[in-house]
Amino acid sequence: MRISSFQFIQRNLDNISGRTSEANKILGQISSGKRVEHASDDPVSANGILNYKQELRKLDQYQTNLNLADNRLRREETGLTSAENITQQVKEIMLKANNPAITQHERDAFKVELQSRMDELFDIANSKDEFGQAIFGGFQTDSAPFTRHPDGSIAYGGDSGERQMVIGDSVKVELNHSGEQVFGSVPNPRGDFTVNYQLGSEPRKDQVRLESVDIKNRADFSDQARYTIEFVPADPLDPANPEAVYYQVKDANNNVILPADPTDPQLAFDPSQKITVDGLEIAIKGEAKIGDNIQLNSTVQDGTGQDERDAFDILNRALTWLSSDGHNPSGQSEMNDILDELDAMGSHFTRVRADTGNRMQRVDNQRETHIEMGLTLDKLRSGMEDLDYAKATGEFSQTMVALQATQTMFGKIQNMSLFNYI
Repeated sequence: MRISSFQFIQRNLDNISGRTSEANKILGQISSGKRVEHASDDPVSANGILNYKQELRKLDQYQTNLNLADNRLRREETGLTSAENITQQVKEIMLKANNPAITQHERDAFKVELQSRMDELFDIANSKDEFGQAIFGGFQTDSAPFTRHPDGSIAYGGDSGERQMVIGDSVKVELNHSGEQVFGSVPNPRGDFTVNYQLGSEPRKDQVRLESVDIKNRADFSDQARYTIEFVPADPLDPANPEAVYYQVKDANNNVILPADPTDPQLAFDPSQKITVDGLEIAIKGEAKIGDNIQLNSTVQDGTGQDERDAFDILNRALTWLSSDGHNPSGQSEMNDILDELDAMGSHFTRVRADTGNRMQRVDNQRETHIEMGLTLDKLRSGMEDLDYAKATGEFSQTMVALQATQTMFGKIQNMSLFNYI
């Protein structure tokens, strides 16, 4: 087969052009550090690289969400820590005020100090995050969740919602506790009712107090809003023990429900025994006197009883105590209740803060997971996309040698002609 001069020259030029293009491609890869710059360079690898980059971008978004979640949870934790400190300060105020030797001026000073602590807690309850959203408003984040009424009571206007943030594939974390849960769900240390004492002025060795009142038999519980335990003398007076104390229990309509039948014998009070009535189990300790009344109250009438207290109601109760002379049997029994409620309130804030800490730990753990996953994905992407400089340098050298050899050979063969020898 004969090959024309044109075909010979064109074939060698194509060979030189191909070698040059290959050299330029390797130079471009060395310059960019990428083995695959275009999908045409390696279609299979290009598809894998695209998938890895999408996963890495998703991890970057999760990292942004993790930072937002961490910031919001830290703000809540700071507020809860402050609430714990305020609760302890209020308890110290009450203990200092529970001194018969203090003057009215000192009592007023304690009242002002307690009001200041209440204002601080109110501000915490209405605190906002970096975007101006209420932390403790549930899903209602655009307005202050707590409002103060003219009588000093504080009402919650938010809801019970807990906002969530996506921090991973099928992984979410709650960003807040609702104000209802934080400030309105303090466990009632007395059980299912609150208590009001109306005690005589007689001194006593052991202050009478309600230990607990729990709904033990809901089938028998008639859900009265109020019960009154009256301590009465024997009828007729027991000549052997004229100071013996008996009791009876009345319902909200002031009807005697215990003893259930007027003909039943009277019930002697024994602080070591619990009183069982209307599905309730009532434990009263201390020295009761004839004429004492203990009133059990509940604002809840759904069969569950008032087993939770509002933090602001507890503080308002303490404020009311400071406004009166609490150095009497009724006041001292109430003081015991207030101190127990403050302890329950502080423990409640601690539990909520611990749950916030658990959520922050989950955020930290997820962040570590994403870091490890990011390193793995980046390594896999790099293995497909990034250039092996040692290998590329070797290939470039080989290509240049081949190109130079092709150019030299083409030059020599091109000059070979019979006319050169005639």
